Amino acid sequence: MHHHLDASITHNRWDNALKPRIEIESGDSILIEMADSSDSQVKPGMSVEDFKKIDFSLIHALTGPVAIRGAQPGDTLKIEILEYQHKGWAWQSVNPDLCFLSDDFSDFYLHHWTLDGDFSESMPGIRLALHPFCGVIGLQRKESGEFRTRPPGSFGGNMDVKHLVAGSTLYLPVQVSDGLLCAGDAHAAQGDGEVSINGLEAPMDVKLRISIADSVSVTEPYILTTPDLTPPAYAGKPYHAFVASGPDLKINAQNAVRRAIDYIQKRVGLSAEQAFLVCSAVLDLKLSQVVNAPHFTVTGYLPEAIFID
Repeated sequence: MHHHLDASITHNRWDNALKPRIEIESGDSILIEMADSSDSQVKPGMSVEDFKKIDFSLIHALTGPVAIRGAQPGDTLKIEILEYQHKGWAWQSVNPDLCFLSDDFSDFYLHHWTLDGDFSESMPGIRLALHPFCGVIGLQRKESGEFRTRPPGSFGGNMDVKHLVAGSTLYLPVQVSDGLLCAGDAHAAQGDGEVSINGLEAPMDVKLRISIADSVSVTEPYILTTPDLTPPAYAGKPYHAFVASGPDLKINAQNAVRRAIDYIQKRVGLSAEQAFLVCSAVLDLKLSQVVNAPHFTVTGYLPEAIFID
């Protein structure tokens, strides 16, 4: 059976006392409507001054809970991600208090993206391929009380794993009766790192098939993902790799991002803030080696295919 859950009611905390909005059978599919992460506070064309005034305590807007009849603690839910549909727009910001380069950026910055099918050309000189996914998808926690949504955990939550695209399957451990799945914080695109603090934040619909797994048992999130770990539009084309080594992984990662920002600025003439947003949308930070102690290596991968020449 197929179900539909709208985004007319959202919540912004994990709380296993919340009543389920819908109950489905194991094996049913459901289309879940998701507000953007700001809980519909950000609107297309909003100024950065108005953006600074939004209620940041409402980040992340979640739709749910969805009860899966019969799911019990100790079970594993199999969540097949079938389809995403964006609404044609997204926003992205630099938050100087929360971004990865807080020493480099001292003020907020806001950018609006128009999403056209599978691409966006809303940044000068840049053509982004979209690969929508849920930044937050999880089951209610076993602990009683209200919990902020920013930290992920064994229940899933704010994992920001960009490979939760259509065609992937997520397995999560059930911690409370009926599982109580919630989803939100959809991103139209994001690099591994989400360095500015945002991917392309977008209202979106996701279609899932949810089952009590009969052959897989997990205690932490596990994803069976598609073979295309980058958008198909980037496949088979060159990447610019910015390599940074040293004893501190965070500093290495920051230096790789700074070099990518500098390259983007020089390549297409963007401001530092714009280039930082591009990095947050598409730059993939990866651990290249952790065995050559005391020095470790982080590499930032930037696809050549994003540049409009």
